[in-house]
Amino acid sequence: MRMKNIAYLLMLVVSLSLLAGCGQTKQAATVTKSEPREIRVGYQIGSSIVILAKSKGWYEEEFSKDGIQVKYNLFLAGPPMNEALAGDRLDIASVGNLPAISAKSAGIDAKIIGRASSDKYYYGLLTRPDSSIHAVSDLRGKKIAVQIGSGAHLFLALLLQQNGLKSTDVNIVNLPAPDHQAALETKNVDAVAAWQPWVATIEHAGVGKLLVDSSKVVQSVGVYLARNTYAKNNGDLVERFLKVHQKAADYIKNHPQEAIEIISKETKIPVAALTKSYQTIDWGLEITDDDVKTLKNSKDFLIETNVLKKDFDVNELIDKTYLNNIGIK
Repeated sequence: MRMKNIAYLLMLVVSLSLLAGCGQTKQAATVTKSEPREIRVGYQIGSSIVILAKSKGWYEEEFSKDGIQVKYNLFLAGPPMNEALAGDRLDIASVGNLPAISAKSAGIDAKIIGRASSDKYYYGLLTRPDSSIHAVSDLRGKKIAVQIGSGAHLFLALLLQQNGLKSTDVNIVNLPAPDHQAALETKNVDAVAAWQPWVATIEHAGVGKLLVDSSKVVQSVGVYLARNTYAKNNGDLVERFLKVHQKAADYIKNHPQEAIEIISKETKIPVAALTKSYQTIDWGLEITDDDVKTLKNSKDFLIETNVLKKDFDVNELIDKTYLNNIGIK
């Protein structure tokens, strides 16, 4: 579909999250320690740590000994995970910086409990190999696919702004990242804005070429967003979840080939594409000053474009209690 205003689209995503969040307080209030203990985890194809730990059975190894059930939910992007958090259908979600900011703005009572990943080169704008588009300025009047409300959407908006283009200068098509390759191949769009491992996957398939990455536009910060009521009532489970992340991150660092092969088998993403996309990713749990800066810059952009009507301190979104309790300051 034709979208004339990027700010309007972002506002729409936030508004939908707000509607989803309206019933959240009542539902969250029913969560008590007396209920059967479980942990419901939301993840995406790009949530490599969760996928590795799930495949290795490390969550079950950690939690089943205490009769705690782990439930997994795969999503295409962050915005629907916000709705699931608001509707008490998830406890912890692996999302990007923009969905995390949107959750806060929508009044969803969730906190960032740790970082899932960080990468300067995480997003990319790709065109077909035979495309006449050789610079961002050539995008004027072109059709660009992006998952609305995702971090890649923010990347695209900032990229256009940096290059003197208005949102009305291009045609935005709301399309899930897994469908970007086919859209380029069939020439239904002129370019796509995606994130890893989809960027590397499209390149590996020879369907697209990278026009520009996010290194000079915006840094990606993947985070774990937890329902605040759940985290407060189940702090021990949150901390153990984060410890499993550390175990998986160490495995990727010490056994990269084995880890990539496991993740490739689970996601069907080629080994070569995963290998390329992992080269610059930091899997550390620590939320750094640079991460906070990225979150703040994302929020400020949404404020400036009138997507968010009310400003807030991004530190209100972050709770380092659980990281501190496992020795990460």
